[in-house]
Parts: sequence; structure tokens; C-alpha cells
Amino acid sequence: MITDLKLVNFRNFSDKKIWNLKMENFIIWENWKWKTNILEALSILWNNSVTKLNIEDLVKKWEDYFFVEILNKRWSKYAIHYSKKDKKKSYLVNNKKVAKKKFIENSHLSVIFSPMVMNMMYLSPSLRRDFIDETLKSSYIEYDELIKSYKKILKSRNSTLKAIKENRAKKEDIKFWDKKFIEISSEIYKKRIKFINFLEESIINTKEYFSWKIEKIDFIYKTKVDFDDIGKSITNYLEKNIDRDIILWKTAIWPHVDDFDIIVDDISVVHFASRWEVKSIIIYLKLLEWIFIEKKKWKKPILIIDDLLSELDENHKDMLLKKIGYYQVFISNIYEEEWTNYIKI
Repeated sequence: MITDLKLVNFRNFSDKKIWNLKMENFIIWENWKWKTNILEALSILWNNSVTKLNIEDLVKKWEDYFFVEILNKRWSKYAIHYSKKDKKKSYLVNNKKVAKKKFIENSHLSVIFSPMVMNMMYLSPSLRRDFIDETLKSSYIEYDELIKSYKKILKSRNSTLKAIKENRAKKEDIKFWDKKFIEISSEIYKKRIKFINFLEESIINTKEYFSWKIEKIDFIYKTKVDFDDIGKSITNYLEKNIDRDIILWKTAIWPHVDDFDIIVDDISVVHFASRWEVKSIIIYLKLLEWIFIEKKKWKKPILIIDDLLSELDENHKDMLLKKIGYYQVFISNIYEEEWTNYIKI
């Protein structure tokens, strides 16, 4: 449990200290007071992000660095220092520099709720991929590096495809990047399958959220990969579609284009269910996210809820708040709610 938070030159804060944090922390400020910055500071300590801003943009205007530190119940300190001049991030545990891997392995974890999340099933597939990838980054320390390597390899493969199209490279040159692409994609899928299987097994419990009886509900992961033979299916698809890829200068398959859907009695949930029911399912998906993370890491994640309550009706507020009772939570809102056990920051 986090007890204290310190911010120096972080966004709009020159020097901000918050003591005596509780299990339930209710952050009430007007919109222009930058309450989300408190949540962003907490999230970046745990290799996550509420705002998705570049790290340079987190440094207060006219300053050269920021410093974020938390103290937990065991009197352990975890901090991040970022130098804008050196473009370098330093990790500290009890005032001593440590490697990023050690810092992440020992620090707290976080799960983020935001208004955008509640539209995950309606908007871009990238939001649904982010849901899976962010969960896996928190669950497996190596997954973040896998995704970064994948993006570099994908970019290099696409550049080679363009060079072949423009006669600056030979067709066989793509084999080098195909091999790397297959290897990294296979590693990503091995991790994704674990979370996908968990979601497939657990989604049945959302039946209770529907206003009428349904026969079945399924989590469907959309991919061209054969999970029984990942490497071979990727190899075959790349070989079969090489000419198309050269014409388009892009790799049109695999982790960066996959998607998922929730199917109710053979119909997509967004075409079958009411907005209330879809919101209920999304809240449950986020619940499964933090359960999965907790099982893999053997520790409870911190829950960060940014301006979400204003998007929910009273029933959904109650549903969410009842489910988060065993976790430390930070909730931002612009209204003072009559909830007990919450502190105002």
C-alpha cells in the first residue's frame, strides 16, 4: 500500500507532497487543476501511463528534470528521476539507483480505468489490442521489450519491402527480416495466448449482466495465426503473401492487426446488447485484467480511475466500487460524492 507521494517539477507541480494516503483516495479538483497529473505520476512509477504523453512533456515548463517518489507501508521508497537535458530516466529504490528490470520487478503494479476504456468495444481495434498488451506488460516484465523489438523489426521489414518495390533491394533480402519477424511474433503470441485463454474461460460470468436469458457468450480473438503451430502458420502466410506485401510496402498481418470481440448468441455484443450491458462487460474485463495480473505477480495492483465516474450511472458506479474494495484505489473526479472512507487530496 502506498502511504506518501512526492512530486518535483512534474507537469504543473513544482514541489507537491501528499501524506497519509488510504486504501481509497478520492481526488477532487476542478478540471483546470490538473488532477490527472497525480494519477499520471503514480502510473509511470509502475511502467504505465494515464495520459500517454511523451516523457519530456511530463517535465514542468522551464525546468530540466522531474522527480516522482512514493513511500509504501513497508517504508520502502521507489522513485523515478528524468533528466530532460540528458534524455535519461533513472530508477531508485531507497535512494539507490537500480536497473529498470529490478525496479519494475519490485515496485507496485497498476490498472488504469478511463472514459476511453468504456468505449473499448465501440472504437478502434487498437484500444482492444492495448487492453491485452497493457495487461501483459504488467504481468510479464519481458513483454514490454518484446513489443518494442517487434515494432522495430516490423518497421525494418516494411522498409525492405519498399526497397524491393523500388528495385533498391532483392526479393530474397526479405528473408532476414522474415526470420526475425516470425521469432518475435511467436514470443508475443505465446504470452497473449495465456491471457486469451483466461478471458475465454472467464467471460461466461458476464451472463448475469444481461436483462434477459442468453444461451452463450464467447470471447473471440481474431487472428490469422494457427495457435497450434504459430511459427509455421506465420511462415506460410508471409511466403504466400510476399508479392502483396511488396506492392503495399507493409506487413498486413499478425500482432499489430489482431482484434477481439465478445459474441452473444452468435451476435457481436455491440449489436446485441444495450449500452448498460456493454459497459458492465467492459468493467468485468478490467476486473479480469487485475485478477490476471495479481495471479501472475502474486501482488495486488493499484487501481487508477481517471474521471470515469462521471461517465457511469449509479448502478455502474456501485458495481465498480463494490468490486474494488480489496485494492488501493486512486479516483479523480470533479464532484464531491457522499462516499465514506475516501480522502480528498
